[in-house]
Amino acid sequence: MTSKTNYGGLDWLKFFVAFLVIANHTSPVGSFNPQLDFLISGVLTRIAVPIFFMSTGFFYFRKWTGDPLHDRKALYGYLKKIGKLYATVILIYIPLNVYTGYFTNEFTLYALLRDIIFDGTFYHLWYLPALILGVLVTSFLYKKMSLLSFLAAAVFLNIIGLLGDSYYGSIEGTGISQIYDVMFQLFDYTRNGLFYAPVYLALGALVARKQTFLKNPAINGILFMMSLDLMLLEGILLNYVGIPRHDSMYIFALPASYFLFQWAFSWKGKSNKRFREWRVWIYILHPIAIVLVRGVAKVVHLESFLIMNSLLHFVAVCLVSIAMAAAAAWIYGFPLKQWWQNSSSKEVA
Repeated sequence: MTSKTNYGGLDWLKFFVAFLVIANHTSPVGSFNPQLDFLISGVLTRIAVPIFFMSTGFFYFRKWTGDPLHDRKALYGYLKKIGKLYATVILIYIPLNVYTGYFTNEFTLYALLRDIIFDGTFYHLWYLPALILGVLVTSFLYKKMSLLSFLAAAVFLNIIGLLGDSYYGSIEGTGISQIYDVMFQLFDYTRNGLFYAPVYLALGALVARKQTFLKNPAINGILFMMSLDLMLLEGILLNYVGIPRHDSMYIFALPASYFLFQWAFSWKGKSNKRFREWRVWIYILHPIAIVLVRGVAKVVHLESFLIMNSLLHFVAVCLVSIAMAAAAAWIYGFPLKQWWQNSSSKEVA
């Protein structure tokens, strides 16, 4: 096992990639250089969520011992934790759902269930149901298979996802695409808990099992840079030929995120629980920050600075997101937690 100080680098990495998610949704240099912005917000940012999934896989599967009772307890405990967070976030976003017209005439119970299970009730919230479903899938595979078979199964699911995402044009118009047309009735994207999350959760489990991050940090850094270059080239070529249905899944995101994740263990720093909670809430709340920044800019007539200038818009959203995350981490971690505990105590009494 590693010492806790090794996790400080991982904390900083996850904090940094949380801002890559914001960059993906705000196009930081879009008003200056659209081509460069595509590489940043359209390709580079696609390593962010894999890092989150991989981190979950690492810490979650470190708790597995092979004892069915213990492992089942770890699974239920994690699902309960994420389920509470997901339920809270769904409620938080109801006002924005109303504002954006989510509850229109096209709203149905089936659409709501599909969003809750796969797509999320707001555009970025797909991550939480993907995490829940991905943990269920990988827990089952991890328990039933050898490590090699487990990884192979996760890669196979990822290939299915790739063909429904960035590589969809390669099968469009074929019999295979008809199968995807049926799947897209169940969910909007293959970037979900069935085809996207499992491979990164499995890579996190691999790192936890093999402890390979203890060896050659410089090599991890070099391999990350090489993989990132190939990922950027992959994104350019796919965009040039125009075959992506959605551009969130890349082949070289796998080695790029894997070697970056391992490299982060060699970075110096101390692990901090509050710091980790901020990162979570930055991801969750940044769309609200985007709305607030745009709204305030219009009220004070600073659209040319805070909206039209994409870099200033990005910086403003990041700052507001940090402030909101700090407040949310305190509310969710202390008063709300205390309320849950008091409610549970009254029920027992």
